[in-house]
Amino acid sequence: MARTRPIFFSLLGVLQMAAVMSIAQTPHPWLDQQLKKQRFGLAIGKSPFLGPADAPVTIVEFSDYDCPYCRQNEPAVKKVLAAYPTQVRLVYKNLPLDIHSEAKQKAVVAECMGLQGLFWQAHDQFFAGARTNKVTEGADQGKLKACVAKGGVGQVDSDLAIAKRLGLATTPSFVIDGIRIGGMVNFAQLKLLIDAELARKAGSQ
Repeated sequence: MARTRPIFFSLLGVLQMAAVMSIAQTPHPWLDQQLKKQRFGLAIGKSPFLGPADAPVTIVEFSDYDCPYCRQNEPAVKKVLAAYPTQVRLVYKNLPLDIHSEAKQKAVVAECMGLQGLFWQAHDQFFAGARTNKVTEGADQGKLKACVAKGGVGQVDSDLAIAKRLGLATTPSFVIDGIRIGGMVNFAQLKLLIDAELARKAGSQ
């Protein structure tokens, strides 16, 4: 039995990849529309991310902590990370809208929390609706206040400049392997595009 196990796992891997490629090749109007779009290069810089740095698919999310649609889209994004733990990297970039008066300040707080290794704590709690004093629990308050007072270290402004260059004006917006998508994207749509990208990259190897 010990000798058959490597063969079994190898066969399982082949079958899984075949399934991904089969799904990706199935005609789908929304997917076809995305794959025909122009692709844009996007520097990740020092933006926080989840997932492996060398994951084959990169999702860059532009979001606003006071955007209700961003909050509604969070479960789909989290589901993607759970479904593709080694194949997807999620990068977070800020796009606080002018219509949300506190959004940019929250983005700066999260940026400054990130300097203390607490970005995702701030991210998750802001989207859960927590107040800033709750969000910042556990941080060095002196360092945090000093950072926030000077407007962070430039990440939020850099993200806004990138969003403007890409023509992104709605939240959430996504750039998935260079493909721009404005507005909410559900898990099924994300899965379609991720599987198509995985199949495309597997085919080019």
